Amino acid sequence: MENSHIASRHDTSMRRIQSGILDMGDLVISQLRQATHALTHFDEETVTQLIATDRTINGMHKDTYARAERLIALRQPMALDLRQALSPINIASNLERIGDHAKSTAKRARLLAPLSADPALLGEVQNMSAMVQIMLSDALRAYDDSDTQLAAEIRSRDAVVDQMNKDVFTDAVSAIEHAPDQAAAYIHIIVLARGVERVGDHVVNIARHIHQIVTGEDLKAAD
Repeated sequence: MENSHIASRHDTSMRRIQSGILDMGDLVISQLRQATHALTHFDEETVTQLIATDRTINGMHKDTYARAERLIALRQPMALDLRQALSPINIASNLERIGDHAKSTAKRARLLAPLSADPALLGEVQNMSAMVQIMLSDALRAYDDSDTQLAAEIRSRDAVVDQMNKDVFTDAVSAIEHAPDQAAAYIHIIVLARGVERVGDHVVNIARHIHQIVTGEDLKAAD
């Protein structure tokens, strides 16, 4: 009877951790979406709020770490249960990094506002961002459902994001050669695209952790 009660408390703790991860992920996606929108529809009040909300994301990261640490210390989970307790720490860390990117994007939108940024290249950055937002949304669903197949599909999609980043870089460098007076705007675009590419890498890390939770296999170590 006591063991059953302990197991029940463990399950409740895990559900709370998982719920916290999903809430954090939803907020990060919202931040990404709004920050990307601000690149072409700048609004100072919105950008200021986006930057301030990053503190909330950091707080959620710390809360996840504390809950997982407490669960491990008190329940001493084994095997699958241990992976389920440890992985949220890593997933939350990647979400926090993505939140940092959203904040950086919002700040860069402020710098871009007075410049004449190339709408086509900026549109490509926005397309990249839309793609990684879908990847992250799917990653959260895969985490919630323990879906390793969806996690694998997410990892494969990152190659498209990587190529888009390379294309933006090549086009921006070429544009600077023809319009050096617009170099500042093109450099901002290069940095933005590189940031979105890094977001894709963080989503891939989350997908790898999902695979490890379910199977015990560390894909990063196997690469």
